[in-house]
Amino acid sequence: MLPKITELEFETQDIETDLPPLGKSFLYDFEKGDFVLRNGKMVEVYGLETLKQWILKVLKTERFRFRIYKEIPYGVTLEDLIGSSLPRAFIEAEIKREVTASLVEHTHIQNIQEWQFLREGKWMRIKFTVITVEGVFEIDEPLKGVVA
Repeated sequence: MLPKITELEFETQDIETDLPPLGKSFLYDFEKGDFVLRNGKMVEVYGLETLKQWILKVLKTERFRFRIYKEIPYGVTLEDLIGSSLPRAFIEAEIKREVTASLVEHTHIQNIQEWQFLREGKWMRIKFTVITVEGVFEIDEPLKGVVA
């Protein structure tokens, strides 16, 4: 005789899988070093655009340099690579490791993949794909000071 499955009781836990929304941010022009204004007001960005702004800021912030970020893992440690004579393969592997470790700290980012390292004169440009809960997008950013 088989047990009636519908009558069995299972202990269940309510696991909260909902992430907080990405919310809003303000569009920042990293070239000019200032917020983008339209009609005298800062331009608001939402969703994945907010996450893109966060990623660009992480890439431009050296970890442990600013006291405000002392207690949280924020930024990247790439200064040691600036002007180094290390082999290019090592520099690329170190950038990939450091950037991935920094970005996956964000609860919405699942993975970083499809890395490309491009030489621009004596500087390096990185491209990678960001896999998030909300979707996929590409980042294409020069790394000022990192010699290729």
